[in-house]
Amino acid sequence: MSEKKFDFDKWYESDYSEINASANPRSFAYKYLHKSIEKDFKSNSGLEILEIGANIGEHLNFVSQDFKTYTMTDIRETKFSNLGNPNVKFLVADVEALPFHDCKFDRIISTCVFHHLKDPVKGLEEMKRVVRVGGFITILLPNDPGVMYRVLRGITTLRAAKKQGLFNEVQLVHALEHRNHYLSLMTLIKWVFVADNLMLRFKPFRVKSYNLNAFTVVNIIRVK
Repeated sequence: MSEKKFDFDKWYESDYSEINASANPRSFAYKYLHKSIEKDFKSNSGLEILEIGANIGEHLNFVSQDFKTYTMTDIRETKFSNLGNPNVKFLVADVEALPFHDCKFDRIISTCVFHHLKDPVKGLEEMKRVVRVGGFITILLPNDPGVMYRVLRGITTLRAAKKQGLFNEVQLVHALEHRNHYLSLMTLIKWVFVADNLMLRFKPFRVKSYNLNAFTVVNIIRVK
């Protein structure tokens, strides 16, 4: 099986949300992950928000709906056709080359995106460019390849993949897509946002260890 033959569009449209625990709307992991991102944002009153890698709009349901605008982006067209709210829109865009002017957004959200990118530094710099001074950036990183991450993945996602006969496919996708690991990404985040305020929330435990947690929520306030 080669990368050229693998149908990534089919994977993300049909298999991903059924097998990956953090992407399955029926799972505890899915709800816990999205709620953790919004823990510090009970209100988005008057904010212009950008979501990177929105897929089919899963996170929007967990966001306080008092925002001014909510722009969802992804690198591919999605099936999220009925936005419902006139203040919400979707467009195809690459985080490494965002089609927005400087300092446009009050808040930016990114969930499980940066381990996929070919140039994560460019993506981080673009997010900093389009958020206003004093604005917020929230980046959720899976703690891959930490011990807790691997244990939980083994008893949830990989178990489900085995039951459906897709174990090899899931392992292939992980190998191809998770090109950037947690420790490297955290180093890059701290470098790009060295002049800004960073706050880390380790989940599900408060202990400051990537090995003992499944994911990390990074909240950044742009200072300059």
